Amino acid sequence: MIGLDETTRAKACILFDGALFDAPRFIYEHDDQPELEYLFLGTPHEAAMGVTPCLVKPSEGTRLWRAQSEWRNKAIILVSDNSLPLVAGHLRSLLSVQMPDGGFSYLRYYAPRQLTRLMSALNEQERARFSGPVREWLAFQPDGELSRFDSDGSQLARNALEEGWFLLTENHVAVLSQSARHEFVEKLGRFLDITDRARLEQLINEATALGFRTEKEVSRYAELAVVHGERIKLAEIRTILSDSELSTGARLQAADNHLAYGVA
Repeated sequence: MIGLDETTRAKACILFDGALFDAPRFIYEHDDQPELEYLFLGTPHEAAMGVTPCLVKPSEGTRLWRAQSEWRNKAIILVSDNSLPLVAGHLRSLLSVQMPDGGFSYLRYYAPRQLTRLMSALNEQERARFSGPVREWLAFQPDGELSRFDSDGSQLARNALEEGWFLLTENHVAVLSQSARHEFVEKLGRFLDITDRARLEQLINEATALGFRTEKEVSRYAELAVVHGERIKLAEIRTILSDSELSTGARLQAADNHLAYGVA
């Protein structure tokens, strides 16, 4: 197991993102006697048990650590001196958080990239409150490196009934958004084989100005713009791309057809 000594591993558990794969099946295929908590169990999210995050304390004879290459982009590692049920209760309290406008939002802190963004947005005191009984969070990065985020692990442990107690401030949201955009720009650059960040930002701004919001839509627009160059700015193409009566996907497909077959 990369980055964990035997003593730390004895205190560690793995939190799998059940929305990405069949986590319970994977766990039992690699551990005959795991201690397992389904985080959606006993919460308002129980109807979505099919995609529940799964918190597992590997047994002594586990094969999970040896299979890390299969799950490192689908899970995070937590280290705590407390029992698994107590840690699970605290994690359930964080399944959704309060937003600055008073509403609530799901928080997928169990996804490696989301955890990295979140921990980078919190100061030391906020991280301690958020962490409760967890004294260390670990997440694999896309390059295989292991990022660690420490806390003292001695803060109040919440429970499922307190879900939504943690507040994300305007500053948190801004930092999270900025981090997510930075990652997307890098990913888009790799997809298009472009290293000019200003050019990438320009393509993203053009796409969002036309109403394209998801990464898939923005990437599709950017690809069309790179492949077809200045033709993407032809009046008839802009008319198609800004047609509010068509779905975003239909607009992109129609523009692609016009550009590919020389109609525009």
